[in-house]
Amino acid sequence: MSDYQSQTPLLLSRAGESAYWAGRYLERAEGTARLIRTHTDLTIDLPNSVGIGWGPLMAVVGIDPVFASQNPNATEELVVRHLAADPENIGSIRSSVAAVHHNLRTTRSFMPVEAAEALIELHLYVQANAESAIERWTRGPFLHTTIRGAQTLTGILAEGMSHDVAYSFFTIGRRIERADLVARLLDVQTSLLPTDESMAAFGELVWISGLRSMSALQSFRRRGVPASATEVIAFLLYDAMCPRTIGSSVAVVQEMLMDIPRHEAAVEACESIVRLTGDADIEALANGAMHDFADQIQQAIGNVHSAIDETWFHPVVAATQSQVQ
Repeated sequence: MSDYQSQTPLLLSRAGESAYWAGRYLERAEGTARLIRTHTDLTIDLPNSVGIGWGPLMAVVGIDPVFASQNPNATEELVVRHLAADPENIGSIRSSVAAVHHNLRTTRSFMPVEAAEALIELHLYVQANAESAIERWTRGPFLHTTIRGAQTLTGILAEGMSHDVAYSFFTIGRRIERADLVARLLDVQTSLLPTDESMAAFGELVWISGLRSMSALQSFRRRGVPASATEVIAFLLYDAMCPRTIGSSVAVVQEMLMDIPRHEAAVEACESIVRLTGDADIEALANGAMHDFADQIQQAIGNVHSAIDETWFHPVVAATQSQVQ
């Protein structure tokens, strides 16, 4: 058995990078679709006096400076068009799915045929129907089909692709993107909590909305506690059983990295996230300290990405050697 395992084929850095970015963009497309769907429901459920608007949705996914400067008072139509259908926005659903399609073509030899078919179907559907997300009456079916298409592709790869280095990089990319999105969500959700006592009852609805956008509501409800700020923050930071949390995502990334040679720098970068979350004061985070903490988490996640990129995708060995000589 050991002789057979030693025959695992090598992976070119280009193919590894493509698998990694395919994972990130697929998670981004699915996550953005979930956020748009959930935020649409939240704006309907909350009274107008809460004044939630569409700015928070832009904050979660990362505000495009050009879009923000051109649309200081962005309407629902403008925001949804930008996040779902704009081909010039690299983070839109349309652009993200196109990027998955582009990157997985490089690693097509590693994929089962069924995955290639599912990818083409998803790509063609999104390119043809992204504009339907703009109007509310057609938004739901488009987002639902996009989410299901992403889940189908992920499932086929998980069950039909060899769990080798290519799959590891794909999964690492998905989990890094997911952890970053959860950090952004926590930052924005705490800022949405009503400060007016007459609106305090809607606080639980805000947190339920956040959990639903992460597909984590059912897992949270199994704990049998109300959706308060402290409970949800602790859950999304630490819970190891739910795959939608930062703690679970970082653990999976570390596990995958351990099977790849020269993983030391990336694993240490993951450990810094574990230490940062382990030292967190949940009460303080629920009462105004979340913004700075979320920035630290995102920076730490960025360090993991940098370590991966510099170790396997764009090493600087040659430049370093020339300086020594």
